[in-house]
Amino acid sequence: MAPSPRIPLELLLGAFHRRTALAAGLTSRQLQSRCWIRLFPQVYIHCSVPLTGEVRLAAMRLAAPADAVVTGYTAAWLYGVWQPPPGQVVPLELGVPRDRTAARGRSLRTHTLVLDPIDINAWHDIPITSPERTCFGLMARSELVEAVVFADAFGHAGLVTWTGLMRYADERPHWPHVRKARFATDLARFEAASPMETRLRMVIVLAGLPEPPLVNGGLYDERGVLMGIPDLGYFQPIFGLEYDSAYHHTAEQRAADNVRENRLLVGQVPLLRYGPRDVFVHPDRIERDVAAMLGGRSLRHAS
Repeated sequence: MAPSPRIPLELLLGAFHRRTALAAGLTSRQLQSRCWIRLFPQVYIHCSVPLTGEVRLAAMRLAAPADAVVTGYTAAWLYGVWQPPPGQVVPLELGVPRDRTAARGRSLRTHTLVLDPIDINAWHDIPITSPERTCFGLMARSELVEAVVFADAFGHAGLVTWTGLMRYADERPHWPHVRKARFATDLARFEAASPMETRLRMVIVLAGLPEPPLVNGGLYDERGVLMGIPDLGYFQPIFGLEYDSAYHHTAEQRAADNVRENRLLVGQVPLLRYGPRDVFVHPDRIERDVAAMLGGRSLRHAS
């Protein structure tokens, strides 16, 4: 039986730098154990530590230079609207105010993002790009579907508004990919509660099918009794769509899902369920199912 990994108590208090772990007696090899999560290069937390705003703040202070402006994916992570894929660290994306570059002359590295001071806010005491600048920048550098994902995520969190994003784009007509950002904003539905809900909806929309009018809204019977709240829903004919993440695979959640699905079935409301393979690998299945429920065919498969 393998011995339990050594866990210094001082490393259970929050984020810490690699040098702190080495000083506490851990080795570099021990830091590769699954019980340690690498947030940034050289910055870790123990897997039992909740990733609260305070922990994010402490990790950011350990990872970034004091005078840097946090932007891009790093800013989205601090705002709590984006997470890196499992096993990957948060990329450290930094910028510098435009007025500071003049004082530094040509000493600034060419890949450093230069930011207008108007786009810089403070998150606690850390300089960070505003939600609009962060969201717009991520939308501009992403493919269309992922651009909509960012718009939905920032909007759902209450960090941006549809009008604010459109105004931001209108005021910067010559920026790269501004038309894509505007189009993605137009497709956004801030009721979406997860990236995969947005991706599921975009499979339908980009197939040319009618957009689901209901996003995380309630379906009621003729007496006004709530039957369920599907991820996506149609009224004519009435049916719902649900994205099943790993969260739905627990016994407790599965039991709750059964109660909700049975209530919908009693009310004669069909529910289509999909997982990641359907969205990423076989979106044609979703298109055909939704088209069949609507009584037609997907435009992509029309002859």
